Amino acid sequence: VIKLHGVPFALNTEALLRTALQDDAGVAPKDVALKTREGSGRFNGGATLEFDGLDGAEAAMRALRTEGATVGGRAVKAAWGPMPFVAAPPPTPEELREDPLSEVLRVLDERKLPTLDQIRAELMQNDQHDILRNKRLPGLTWPEDLGKSPEKPEAAPRKPRDPSEPLGRWAETIVKVDRVQKVVRGGTIMRYRALVVVGNLMGAGGFAFGKGHSPQDAVARATRAAKRDLRFVDRYRDVALLHDVSGRHNGCLVDIYATKPGAGAVGGPLGRQILTQLGFSSFTIKARGRRTPYSYVRATFDALSKHASVEDLARARGRRLLEVEHAVGASKGIGQG
Repeated sequence: VIKLHGVPFALNTEALLRTALQDDAGVAPKDVALKTREGSGRFNGGATLEFDGLDGAEAAMRALRTEGATVGGRAVKAAWGPMPFVAAPPPTPEELREDPLSEVLRVLDERKLPTLDQIRAELMQNDQHDILRNKRLPGLTWPEDLGKSPEKPEAAPRKPRDPSEPLGRWAETIVKVDRVQKVVRGGTIMRYRALVVVGNLMGAGGFAFGKGHSPQDAVARATRAAKRDLRFVDRYRDVALLHDVSGRHNGCLVDIYATKPGAGAVGGPLGRQILTQLGFSSFTIKARGRRTPYSYVRATFDALSKHASVEDLARARGRRLLEVEHAVGASKGIGQG
């Protein structure tokens, strides 16, 4: 395929261009295609010539570019174009019967299937937990089977743990993320503020604010600050409160009522999430007043800070621990069946 540029506009049909090529340059293409402008459809001076074979295309290129032949009394620019794709004919049944191995190799080469060595190397690289080695799949030879030491991937360096953070698994709840700004003399500083509540499902939890240049940074800082300021609440039979408590912050009042173990969690979604993270599953929480997220969380933890354990009640009243447990169970209906 040869592309032409700068063809005279008078040769605006395929017949005129074919005649001019034969008379002026001695070029006889198999097919001639004219280029047109988009929208108007007018001839733009470009054309594409297609030849039967490479010899005819080389002769035409030699005449147009090297010898400087003109077309319609004008020199044109010629360049090689993309070769048309011609699919290879499928092999005949006779050819397949004569040489079946060549057909198999041709299919493997066309599909670029991996070899056995490539498959084994890929399996060895991805078998980090020795699952395939323990299975002992047939047909795969590992380096240890050949008397060679297997190449183990290098372990990624472990991030040093902050000694101030407590151990164990922690659940966290992102209560709210705000975008805040600070006006300074040179302009405005934009940052993000996050309120996070954490808990270990065993009576310990906390909350804190964190600021950062991105929401992820703010949440990470708030989580670390909350783990540094933990509060512990004693749970009755590991699921319920011993008595009713009440907390207040600004205009928000939160009441948490003690229920029998197994009664379930009743209340708003934020209050239930906070108490569930601390390990309570039987309670009723009610909030009144101006219930902003920060006031709600602060009032909830203020109420939990007033919760007393069975040991505290027995020590304050000078009673035995078993007597206090029976009295509390009889009065509140907790643990009496």
